[in-house]
Amino acid sequence: MPQIDPVLGWTAAAAAAAIFAASGALKFYDLETFRGAVTNYRLIPEWLATPFAWTAPVIESAAALGLLLSPIRASAALVLIVLLGVFTGAIAINLARGRTDIDCGCFGPALRQRLSWWLLLRNGALFALLAIALLPMGARPMDFLDLATATMAAATVVVLYTAANYLIANAPGLRALGALNA
Repeated sequence: MPQIDPVLGWTAAAAAAAIFAASGALKFYDLETFRGAVTNYRLIPEWLATPFAWTAPVIESAAALGLLLSPIRASAALVLIVLLGVFTGAIAINLARGRTDIDCGCFGPALRQRLSWWLLLRNGALFALLAIALLPMGARPMDFLDLATATMAAATVVVLYTAANYLIANAPGLRALGALNA
């Protein structure tokens, strides 16, 4: 298996850890809202919605932490790839059903996002980030400059991800403003 430079590996792992930790924490913040989003997908029986709403953010948060621990980073990345696959599949199924007027539930009550094909593209970027974090890192030791570079690069990825999320969430409103001004 190819090895990647540790700066790239730690950048991907730290950025993914921050994104998934925030997602898990925001779901915990208002579990009832997240449970409602799970129910609205209409993919699991009602009686499973509460256990899923509790379990998903626990797994998400634990795996986010695991991305920062070298011995289990690859396992944590695999867990998040599977969880992201479940979330992405649920979005795709509902989009195929024509159900776009439901909240994705991705970031709890902090960011309401209607289902759209853009969410699948966004999740594709997360899959790529996790795939990089999954790769073994080369043995090159990291110095202070490497650590600073990885930290700033991870912060930049998180800011870009957040900006993209807000654009996706506000796209319907922005389109409506454009229609009003045209």
